[in-house]
Amino acid sequence: MKIIKLQFPNTYENPKKEFVLAMGYFDGLHLGHQAVLNKAKDLAEKQQLKLAVLTYDQSPTSFYDPDPALKFPILPLQEKLAMLADLAVDTSYVINYSLDFGSQSPQSYVDHYLAKLGAIAVVAGFDHTYGSLAKKADMDHLPGYAAGRFQVVAVNEFADFSGKISSTRIRQLLIKGDLRAANALLGYQYQTVGKVVYGNQIGRKLGFPTANLSLNEKQLLPKTAVYAVRTKILTGKLAGRFFDGMASIGHNQTFGDDNPMTIEINLFAFSADIYNEKIAVFWIDYLREQVKYSNVTELISQLKQDQINSQRILGQK
Repeated sequence: MKIIKLQFPNTYENPKKEFVLAMGYFDGLHLGHQAVLNKAKDLAEKQQLKLAVLTYDQSPTSFYDPDPALKFPILPLQEKLAMLADLAVDTSYVINYSLDFGSQSPQSYVDHYLAKLGAIAVVAGFDHTYGSLAKKADMDHLPGYAAGRFQVVAVNEFADFSGKISSTRIRQLLIKGDLRAANALLGYQYQTVGKVVYGNQIGRKLGFPTANLSLNEKQLLPKTAVYAVRTKILTGKLAGRFFDGMASIGHNQTFGDDNPMTIEINLFAFSADIYNEKIAVFWIDYLREQVKYSNVTELISQLKQDQINSQRILGQK
């Protein structure tokens, strides 16, 4: 997949009219976003065109909403681009979102971006907006701004029995630790990608050695708790192999109150050295809250039960 980065003001122009273009921030690339991409893909196939995506390098909402959690995406940019490539997107346009970009009028956005990217048709969700806060436009207005330069296709709401499937709902579920529900709305297993780094070796001393994960990019994490997970080794001798395990997001409070937050994964029946290797952790289900135990014996007993519960969830028993 070709990746083209765009700035403000835009100086790029595609001389060819060759794309059906799907646009949106696509935070999480959940089922609703996938419906937009599938619609664009169907149109591209019918018209024998290529499929392109227009997205942003960070959340537009985070520039105007004080909630700090919005600066942490559900799916980091590089992982989102990798998933778009897997979805057979030919070209991804990535806009460097800035206050200057976000301050332009809807007409300016259409003239200097959408009309210059080689789109024969532009597809987005029915509630997609563009332009400045002072003058924001929606998909109903886009045909007027397009003035016949490209076809406009709005995709209807994608919903389940609880309402519209949205990034906001998924964020709320992740913050609650409800991985099953979040994964159902995503349409895939929520994942984090990073490098295995050296930790304090406490898990090894307890008989539960852990891979300590340093994230590649900032990302919204599930709440501090213990989870059943599957892990894929991405580099090294074991690249491509999957291993079941359990993971902790927390501060190791049993061993002190001032520890930094860590992401630690215990892989079952695993003894290989994967320090400095890149791994992907797939978060399957919630196990329990973090607890400060009065002694190490209690902690080990709980970890043994966590492993039993994880294996049951992951289908080993």
